[in-house]
Amino acid sequence: MLSSAMNFPHWDLGGINSGLLIAAIAVIHVFVAQFAVGGGFFLVMAEYKGHREGSRHILEWVQRHTRFFLLLTMVFGSMTGVGIWLAISLTAPAGTSLLIREFVYAWAAEWVFFLAEILTLLLYAASFPRTLKGQMPARDHLLLGVWYAVFAFLSLAVINGIISFMLTPGLWLQNGSFWSALFNPTYWPALLFRFGLSLCLAGMFGLITAGAIEHEDTRENMVRFCAQWICLPFVLMLLGTIWYVAALPEDIRALMQRATDDIRPFVRSFLDAAPVLFLAGMFLFIRLPRKAYPPYVAVVLVLGLISAGSFEFIRETTRRPWLIYGHMYSNGITIQDGQRINAEGILATSGWARLRAGLVTVDAAAPSAAPALLASLSPPGRAQFGRFIYLQQCSSCHGLGGPRLDLLPRVKDRGVRGVDALLAAQGSISAYMPPFFGTDEERLFFAQWLAELETIAPE
Repeated sequence: MLSSAMNFPHWDLGGINSGLLIAAIAVIHVFVAQFAVGGGFFLVMAEYKGHREGSRHILEWVQRHTRFFLLLTMVFGSMTGVGIWLAISLTAPAGTSLLIREFVYAWAAEWVFFLAEILTLLLYAASFPRTLKGQMPARDHLLLGVWYAVFAFLSLAVINGIISFMLTPGLWLQNGSFWSALFNPTYWPALLFRFGLSLCLAGMFGLITAGAIEHEDTRENMVRFCAQWICLPFVLMLLGTIWYVAALPEDIRALMQRATDDIRPFVRSFLDAAPVLFLAGMFLFIRLPRKAYPPYVAVVLVLGLISAGSFEFIRETTRRPWLIYGHMYSNGITIQDGQRINAEGILATSGWARLRAGLVTVDAAAPSAAPALLASLSPPGRAQFGRFIYLQQCSSCHGLGGPRLDLLPRVKDRGVRGVDALLAAQGSISAYMPPFFGTDEERLFFAQWLAELETIAPE
């Protein structure tokens, strides 16, 4: 039985590649989710500052910021988290299945931590009025915030292991150990970088509400407080980045340093945006007119989004052609299953392919049946089978007339033999792409299907 993408149907998004859909949701979610981690520490320290300075204005602002924090992280952040699960389960079901199976206990722990996050944050927000009225000791209220921060950090620690595993599975490839997978070679540097980024994001989002404080002295005080949270964690981000690059396997580091056309824009964006973000934080120590805060804060948030998003895109792009490095390709096909598909053919190994091609009466097929099955396809069935191969083996990265990595210009004017040569080069000359999986006849068939798309290629 195949354990890869051949077991699953494929979500047809038209001309848009599925990777772009996942990225659009994931970058926004990661941006908010990492704020949820750093924001816990930020709230505790801001409230502590208010109590230490005896400032009612600061404490009232922290209460308002807590409501903003709760709505953004627990409502919007949770919705985008659900969106990621929906998107990856429909567009990358094989990879999602593997990650759930290998990390089932980690997911269980993360969901416990997340539930604890929700409960402690709700209690923290709900009890704030009692603290301001002196009905609840400040120490007890701060302790609720500390527990929220701890649970949020533990949630980040678990998710970081799963995400970093996809690029650097390490010894898991040999021993299949859960602990080898979780504490993989880039676990600690990635955790250091993400923690630094989460603290930095806490300062950035703090500016949204701090710039609106009516009391002038308190506003300037808290804007500078937020600026410290932007600038100081930058050291952790810098150390984490250097450590992360050093921990990467040599071939991945070489790919990153070559900076191919699809990697180069994100490397440049990260290297440009991160230092400018630091300088923007430093500039906040200068008193600005109140009216200048909204546009300035918007610029700071955009710089933060570019920095966080670029890091995620670099990590995703350098993983190619793999979804799980060294084990499962970006199209969800494992090395072992790819060998079987090459030997027996797509139609002989995939019931979904036969169903899509109109062979609804075929329940199973012998390994030698692939040529006969291909020859038996009707014209509509051939068109649908070509579409199936595209969805199965190409759509995770490439679109058809879509906004990113469009296939149509790549096959235009090449002819069938030229396109077939491109497909044959995958995994060898084009090492950043998975090999084409299927028989030589199926590869030639797909080359013809792609070549015929020239007629709708954009000029």
